[in-house]
Amino acid sequence: MILIVLAFIGLSYYAVVWESYGPGIFEGSAQSRFSSFVAVFIFTILIAMTLWSYFACVTTDPGKVPRGWHPFPNDEEADAQFSLASYGGHPVGSNGQRVRFCRKCKAWKPERAHHDSGTGQCVLRMDHYCIWVLNCVGLLNYKMFLLFLFWTFWACALASGLLINSFIRFFQSDADLNSARPAIVFIAFVVDAAFCLSLLGFLIMHMRLVLNNCTTIEMFEKARGPPWPYSLGSRQNFKAVFGSRPWAWLLPMHSAAEKASMLDDALHEPCLQGPELTDLRGSDPMSCDV
Repeated sequence: MILIVLAFIGLSYYAVVWESYGPGIFEGSAQSRFSSFVAVFIFTILIAMTLWSYFACVTTDPGKVPRGWHPFPNDEEADAQFSLASYGGHPVGSNGQRVRFCRKCKAWKPERAHHDSGTGQCVLRMDHYCIWVLNCVGLLNYKMFLLFLFWTFWACALASGLLINSFIRFFQSDADLNSARPAIVFIAFVVDAAFCLSLLGFLIMHMRLVLNNCTTIEMFEKARGPPWPYSLGSRQNFKAVFGSRPWAWLLPMHSAAEKASMLDDALHEPCLQGPELTDLRGSDPMSCDV
């Protein structure tokens, strides 16, 4: 799948730079050469950011539940409750709330963590498994995934705008159909336009999830009901994913301090607003408003 993604990116870059605007940097009037240079320069930056975000999402650990983690105050209580959970019981924590246990991992898991069958481990704040990146999208690489969508959308939008005149000329009588160039540009435009439109809807959906502090899994498994308990307000929800440094919001990376804080929050400091629930996946209907 990674090779398919790279092939799409390569096709788009070849059609825009090598076939359409690259030659114009060295030909024509000064204004025409400058316009071609600007188009190639901006498009190259967008492609570079797309590739950076993509490989960051592919290679970044999504945030797995550490081995040996448990929600109990001491190991003795954890061992006692482990036996109960292993045989189908319903263990509770020291505060009387029901705790979560993964029967596949045979281990405890915090709220919002889900088992990823691809890696065989539970992932913190798991959103979904993405076949395009061959990785689970979770706590630590969700930002990279969103930026991959963001930069890909703008790269496809710009490519569509730059290639539309060549696309129109493909249907005109004076088009050179004996050359491979019109076909390459035609295919690249269709692919870029299709991805641009589909990614727009996907981006809108995920930004609504971000602003509500909700995941794709939670969006589909919850019923409409009281206010979503994990929401901290749209601004803080955004920072929980993209970090508190505005200059780094469009860069596919987290600082070491941000990673440590995110892991600590996910493991030990669940953000609940309003009445606490003993089991968010129980009988009480509760939904992020997405």
